[in-house]
Amino acid sequence: MPRFAGLVCVLSAPFALALTSAASAQMSVTTIGATDAVSCYENARNDFSRDSDPCDKALKDNAMSRADRKKTLVNRGIIYNRTGEVGAAIDDFNTALDLDGSLGEAYLNRGNSYYLMQRYDDALADYEQSLGFDLNKPWAAWYNIGLAYDAQKLPEKAKEAYQTALNLNPDFTQAQQKLEGRN
Repeated sequence: MPRFAGLVCVLSAPFALALTSAASAQMSVTTIGATDAVSCYENARNDFSRDSDPCDKALKDNAMSRADRKKTLVNRGIIYNRTGEVGAAIDDFNTALDLDGSLGEAYLNRGNSYYLMQRYDDALADYEQSLGFDLNKPWAAWYNIGLAYDAQKLPEKAKEAYQTALNLNPDFTQAQQKLEGRN
């Protein structure tokens, strides 16, 4: 899961097919094809990638489905946040939300943009909004809520948010480290 400035973002996987089996109690995701949208997703997933060119190319494809377009916008927005192009990131998240106002990943990642701009109240509003939708990794939103509360010098609220993140995902080491750092 990509991180920048300590934030956790949630990706949107284009052209993804989820497969489950009784033998493996885990869900695996297989991407189909080697399209620009898939390359965009891979770049957003790579903490070190700053290349939004595949996203730009994919978004020029008029045949791209609405679902894949909104996911590609979120992924490009993640890359823009990483490169410091926060205004462009917000534009992409807003466009994705225009396509689907219930896209939790867009709210969470737009919250990251606001956090990077030190607009913590706006960040908190988006993080909380993301939780009202089918967010893939809700613990990421709670962790980011904790970061925003820490930035606002509200340590008790931050601690509660980190604990909620850890309750949702007991293996989430960043939340565990934040809680351990308070002792």
